[in-house]
Amino acid sequence: MLATPTAPPTLEHLTPHDLVTYFHCPHEMELHWSIRAHTLGRPAPPVHAPADVVPLRHSPLFAPPLGHVEVNEGRLDIDERDRLVYEDDDEEGLPVFFAPERVQRDPRFASGHSNLIDPELGLSGRPDFVIARAAGEYVPVEYKSTHLFVGYHEAHGRLFDTVQAIAECRLVHAVFGHRPSHGIVLYGDAAGGGAREGWVQIAYDSTAESWLKVALRQIREDRVRPPVPAERNCASCEPNSEGLCRYAAARYEGPYHRQTFLTTRRP
Repeated sequence: MLATPTAPPTLEHLTPHDLVTYFHCPHEMELHWSIRAHTLGRPAPPVHAPADVVPLRHSPLFAPPLGHVEVNEGRLDIDERDRLVYEDDDEEGLPVFFAPERVQRDPRFASGHSNLIDPELGLSGRPDFVIARAAGEYVPVEYKSTHLFVGYHEAHGRLFDTVQAIAECRLVHAVFGHRPSHGIVLYGDAAGGGAREGWVQIAYDSTAESWLKVALRQIREDRVRPPVPAERNCASCEPNSEGLCRYAAARYEGPYHRQTFLTTRRP
């Protein structure tokens, strides 16, 4: 008798934002999931970190490749023949750099279904923009309303922006059928009046794609997801600002109004 073929296991769903958050602190990623579930009225997923978990000093996820990163000052170079084919309509404060006649939205995303989905890797998300270049390439662009950081290549640079750009390149390849050679992170310097605008071009080559696949597998296989308490992480952590994290290095002193929710739903 022939064996009945078994369906492949369902991958734990992840987003570029999950990768960025895990790179900061795996525990923060799971607390974000609990907040999201609470907001949507859904049961909170289990938090894996045990009560006696040992916090880490550094991210458990190895850094993304930075061998082919170009840092550019000034405004993003847009060719007059480039077209805008995708924009995240739910993201507020995005710049407008295409005239209406150069906006040609992909019809698949015209009805509010904005997520780009890669079923092979169990990844989905929303770049801020996807630009169809004059030469035929499709490039994701992520906008940050801050200045171009000095020392981007150093440990204190914005490596997490590189993580996001690589993941969004994979989504563009999966959905649009065009493999980007790079992704772009655009720094708008909204607070600085444009004086320190800039953009970073991050290569999406075989090394970057391999890094992404290993990173996704590591996150899914991590059954502890420990905290990484550090002031640079904790001070800007939304779950910490909600009073949810017991490991925070920069302790939030406000009311712990969500603590009951997490405690009662923890397995």
